[in-house]
Amino acid sequence: MRKILTCFCLLLLAVVPARAEENASPSTLKRNRQEIQTRRQEFKEKVNQIRDEKKQQILEHISSQLTLINDRTTQAMLKHLERIQALLNKIKVRMPAVDIAAAQTKINEAEAAVNAQAEKEYVIEFINESGLRVGASAAKTQFRADIKAVREKVRLARQTVVDVLKAAKAL
Repeated sequence: MRKILTCFCLLLLAVVPARAEENASPSTLKRNRQEIQTRRQEFKEKVNQIRDEKKQQILEHISSQLTLINDRTTQAMLKHLERIQALLNKIKVRMPAVDIAAAQTKINEAEAAVNAQAEKEYVIEFINESGLRVGASAAKTQFRADIKAVREKVRLARQTVVDVLKAAKAL
């Protein structure tokens, strides 16, 4: 029974895609990048319409900081997921009888979520100068909520690997 289960898990690992980038076609990725570029251009045009230069600088700074923080956070999460994957591979090599399919699935889901988060662009939406604070606050709040959701997926992947490790130690 264990041999069948192990074979099934290996087959499942071979079938499940490892990265979200592999699932997306090049045309989809290109379209997403073009959409982000157009949104950035629209944002820059709106910012240039603001009369107060200090407000322009603040908006550009906030926008660039959101992008920078998103890049740093997603890169750190990807590094963490790579370390988790390496640990899972060690468990798989040393203890082939342990079922790692659930952990691998969670890692793949978390990695897809992190890659999707890395592709996101946060543009501050506003209609006039009086709505700048609300637009910046909304973008920041949305960013925080998105990062929190992705962090939770990474945490669940880590916890699943910890559970697999505990099961391996119990054998």
